[in-house]
Amino acid sequence: MTIAVRAARIPAVAFVLWAIFAVIVPRAMTQYAAYDMRLGPGSACRPGFTRSCGESLTVLYEQSLPGLIAEAALRSLVLLVGAALIALTLGVFLGAVAAIVRRRALASGALLAATGLTAAIPSFFIAYFLQIAVIVFGANPTTGSRFLPVYGFGYDEHIVLPLLAVAVPALAITAQLTATRVSDVMEAEFVTTANAKGLFQSWIVRVHVLPHALPVVFEGLGSGLRVSFASLPIVEYIFNWNGIGYVALQSIANRDAAALTASAMVLVTLFALLSFIADIGRPRFAYR
Repeated sequence: MTIAVRAARIPAVAFVLWAIFAVIVPRAMTQYAAYDMRLGPGSACRPGFTRSCGESLTVLYEQSLPGLIAEAALRSLVLLVGAALIALTLGVFLGAVAAIVRRRALASGALLAATGLTAAIPSFFIAYFLQIAVIVFGANPTTGSRFLPVYGFGYDEHIVLPLLAVAVPALAITAQLTATRVSDVMEAEFVTTANAKGLFQSWIVRVHVLPHALPVVFEGLGSGLRVSFASLPIVEYIFNWNGIGYVALQSIANRDAAALTASAMVLVTLFALLSFIADIGRPRFAYR
């Protein structure tokens, strides 16, 4: 199956799910009343709020639906792109280190165990633990201020905690698959020849080994980001980061069928794109 055919799945899946959502969501939302999630996506319904419960998000945000969805999608995309960059750099580095020290069972085993344990923790748990850690340990006893904000949107220090929460599972899975693939390549004959010539280990890994591991690196990146992406709405809710996942939750709380359908389409498209990245990384190439 060619890459073009695989890429064509993304709009096909998006179109099918759009048709399903367009029919089901408006009818389903007539079966319940708008509800209150205190200080969260349904906060417009809390007592004392000046606007009526159940208003559309375009009224609450005083913004057109395309503009609202585009802005929210950009905020989520920033987190995903940042997480991808962290996973590609630090994840590949940790995976390569674990493969290089594979003969040192204690060091390699400890590194792989740490990444394995981290990969098993959902992003929203990591978000919660990071938030609690900053609240408990990051406060200045004199002024009461914290070195990092624990909620709110902003492309400044506000992005640090949500970015880490999204990036950690992707980093761990990328590191695990990279370590496995690099270990396999290190046993190849051309690596043995390079070692016999006295080449530096770092040069061998960077120039001769990593190019053969790149397909698996991208597979690990796509798989890891999908794990992180599954928790994105809750992570955005915890940090009050008004991304597309948060907007989806808010549209459910306010019974806004149009906003839910639009936000779901963006989420589906992003997930399909991550699946495509993981899919194109699966083919294994013969050593040159």
